[in-house]
Amino acid sequence: MKNVDCYLCNSSKSSVLFKQKGFDSYLAKVFDKVPEEDLNWVICTGCGFVYRTPALEDMELIALYEKYEQDIFSNTTPDDYFDKIISLPNDESENWQKVEWLSGVIEKINSNNGKMNVLDIGCGGGTLLQTIREQIPLESIYGVELNSAYADLAKRKLKADVRNEEYASGLFGHRFDLLINTKVLEHVPDPLPFLKEMANDLDEGGLLFLEVPDVSDMYNLPPSHERFYIPHIYFFSVNTLSALLEKVGFSVVEKRVVKTTRDRSYLQILAEKKNTIVSGLISTIPYDNVSELQNKVKLNMVQYENG
Repeated sequence: MKNVDCYLCNSSKSSVLFKQKGFDSYLAKVFDKVPEEDLNWVICTGCGFVYRTPALEDMELIALYEKYEQDIFSNTTPDDYFDKIISLPNDESENWQKVEWLSGVIEKINSNNGKMNVLDIGCGGGTLLQTIREQIPLESIYGVELNSAYADLAKRKLKADVRNEEYASGLFGHRFDLLINTKVLEHVPDPLPFLKEMANDLDEGGLLFLEVPDVSDMYNLPPSHERFYIPHIYFFSVNTLSALLEKVGFSVVEKRVVKTTRDRSYLQILAEKKNTIVSGLISTIPYDNVSELQNKVKLNMVQYENG
């Protein structure tokens, strides 16, 4: 494992928010003997970005994801998994609720109401793409998924071009109107090149829908929650994610934070690709109030320690 500085502003100055606690089953996939060093979640005192340090080395990450979700269908069949998710009532379906919001925003900004070519990067078993197809007028759908079991399921159920390989722009030979990337960016050690690849797959005015863990989980969940286990590297706020997007030429169109039935908070952002890199929208740091977040986390820690 390695100690790291702030990814967003490169500052080495940070303050520990809390030490990750509890048994992290993912660490056992990487190490024969779990490291004894503290696994800290910190906030950059320069810009307010929240990240973990130490973090896994590159080869340790490879080892993790070689074993990650190998047993996803151990207690069910792929078809039953897919059918169960897409048949959930609307008020219980996270997919339906996020697509309802996304479709409303797209309807407001897509003045010509043209059908869209959509690519889901990290599409899992294809359940989100299926819900998108039901609610948004589409020309075609595509997916990329590293997990072979998920990719096979999505390709078969959606009858779509779903690739089981690492994503890179140009993979499908054309650009898209809408890219979807949910619950992925928080796992990526170097997000800027990844975001640049997605920008390359969009024409000017193309849209990117991102969903990531919201920083409010830092003061709403216990330090032993699996949300803070080793696969997650970053937690984002509207301001820090917007600043990251602006570095590669995206402008935020709409955003919201939602809490799921499992008490996890997600930040959802729809951003538009611009021809030139946007500057000045979030021009000053810190992007977030550092002391305010520190105080909220302290109060949360006291609650769980006394709880």
